[in-house]
Amino acid sequence: MKLTRLVLALVFAGCVAQEPLEPSDGESDSEQLQGARPRFIHVGGICSTDWTSGKKTGVPLGEWSDVDSIDAKVDQRSSMAQAVFDLKSELDRSCTDENWCYLHGYSNGAAVISKTLATYEEERWNILWVLTASSNEGGSELSGGSLAQLGDTLGLSCELAAHISPTDHRSAWNHDDTNGNIFYSIGGYREWWYTGSVPDFFDNDTNDGAVAAHSSAGLNDTYSVPDDEPWMCFEAKHHFANHQGAFDCAGYDADHFQMALRGIEVLGG
Repeated sequence: MKLTRLVLALVFAGCVAQEPLEPSDGESDSEQLQGARPRFIHVGGICSTDWTSGKKTGVPLGEWSDVDSIDAKVDQRSSMAQAVFDLKSELDRSCTDENWCYLHGYSNGAAVISKTLATYEEERWNILWVLTASSNEGGSELSGGSLAQLGDTLGLSCELAAHISPTDHRSAWNHDDTNGNIFYSIGGYREWWYTGSVPDFFDNDTNDGAVAAHSSAGLNDTYSVPDDEPWMCFEAKHHFANHQGAFDCAGYDADHFQMALRGIEVLGG
């Protein structure tokens, strides 16, 4: 199935008018991609060095007949600085000149994309859109001591895991600066066994076991979204600039690991 045809499926649902996703300069995908084969860049989650390897985070790349899928070699074991450097190198190779890219970030990979675009705002990469799944852009409450205790259970043990909390991520870069690119976000709400226990790491907020709604929905603060609100498409003023919910404003009945492939599945890859 052709990904370019499925761009029309990446729309806002329920709480806002449905519109096709458009590139930031107003041109259609077909106009921009004349004579080019686009690339779909996959960025994995915390403690990974790429998309397809690792423990529970290792999942297959999306496959489409008219797109080249690229497994970005982004090292998220030691520091965000290293991860950002690695992603910049990939974007320099893959998304310049006549080459156009879709970016897909899972979990902390979404945070790496966000920080890279904000840090290198002078760069003119050819990016059509960014899709994030269970984004940790807003930080995880499990980071630090909590994540260290759960590391063996989650299969996430690395130095960077202790430095991806809401306090760490939200103050580290300008999340409103996306270098003109739109972030489309999906998130899950199937909690894990410790949610609701004492202590409740997420303070009863909607979460997928690893990140809360305020992060996966791209919200500009750690809001407790009311249960009757479409949390992926909360009030626009509560989202970072250029961040929108995609496909389903109510989110998915899936946990953090299950969300790794959800966006690819919806796009037919």
